[in-house]
Amino acid sequence: MTQRRMPDCASKHHPHPLRSAGAGALLVVALAGAMAACTSTPKPKPPPPLPDRTPIAAPVRGSAVSVDLRPMGFVPTDGVTLPLLSPSGRFMAAQTGVAPDLATALARRGQRPPLASRIAIYRIDPRGLVRLGETDGGLILGRAADDRGFLVESVRPDGARWIGRVDWGTRETEWLVQDAKVNAFATLGPGGVLAYSTRAIADRNFDLVVRGGEGEPKTLVGEGTRSFILPCLSEDGARILCMVLRDGILELASADPTSSESLSQSLSRFFLTDRGSDELAFFMASAQGVRDGVDGRSWLLFHKPAGSLVRWSDGDGLRVIPGAVLASGRIDGAREAVLSGTTVRVRTRGAGDAGLDAGLDAEPGTVVLDQLGVPRALGMVEERPAFLIFAPEPNGVRIVIARLVN
Repeated sequence: MTQRRMPDCASKHHPHPLRSAGAGALLVVALAGAMAACTSTPKPKPPPPLPDRTPIAAPVRGSAVSVDLRPMGFVPTDGVTLPLLSPSGRFMAAQTGVAPDLATALARRGQRPPLASRIAIYRIDPRGLVRLGETDGGLILGRAADDRGFLVESVRPDGARWIGRVDWGTRETEWLVQDAKVNAFATLGPGGVLAYSTRAIADRNFDLVVRGGEGEPKTLVGEGTRSFILPCLSEDGARILCMVLRDGILELASADPTSSESLSQSLSRFFLTDRGSDELAFFMASAQGVRDGVDGRSWLLFHKPAGSLVRWSDGDGLRVIPGAVLASGRIDGAREAVLSGTTVRVRTRGAGDAGLDAGLDAEPGTVVLDQLGVPRALGMVEERPAFLIFAPEPNGVRIVIARLVN
């Protein structure tokens, strides 16, 4: 087991993590907190809403790209939870109603079913959004999805918490983990691997479980002192990444999930701060989520003192993504869409990543949306590279497809 350190993530100017009442990937709350960490200037007034869907907006042209913006419509949400996309970008799930409270979002003791919340399901068609239906109340939108369905979590009357997958087409729930423990923060990996955090109802600290592949479930035990939370798997499934909490110390961790022995023996930890919490960990992971937060064997997270996303792996350490980037979505092997300040830009992918102490000059890229928007990878649309933008508005998000035409 190895351990490394970095400058304290909880800077003296921002000693406490953002408090919120949301679950899943935070939208307005997380981005507003990120922007506050980047600047001391007054918060700008919110931009005007995007227009209702039009066939194809006039193209945006810059020195490097030409982009057609295609407004797809408005999706109601609970106001704080970002919709969850399938890997292909064909389907989307959005938490609606009243957002789960903080204890429920963080699977703490005192969690309760969000009975006033439902999850709406959509198909994303190049011509518009198709609403397929919604779930019953009380489910928590999960962190990951595959092309079969999306993960949900359910607080049970006895205080346990189950993990399920809702089918995109039938809306039926298949319960993947249903026992007398609190199971939370689930994610999916290659080959249907499921990873999640688990604890006894009366405990505070979580162990890490990896299920799928060959053999019995693999477990990384916290032994009552460490809590392993917010796992995700590398693109090749060879490493599992997570946050580790112990007495206020927050670390990033990476391990080989092949067996329980390999999990403990290969565990590599990277120190973030001694003023950590589950809230801070949740805040750091919220900007990208799981789908757009894993890049090869690297994990993309928001780092408050740097005022930007950072890229971390146990091999390369932690490197700042330059340009004060709050969110990012891959377009193709050469380009990415980023939210920088209050504009969405297209630029060369991965250029200039640097250590925390290095200069952070970055290619500014071409502005494609001059307002707050969260870019997400989408793939090809009508034979051209494209990405999706979640543009926040009161009580929901406006969905925009940006299609590169040059």
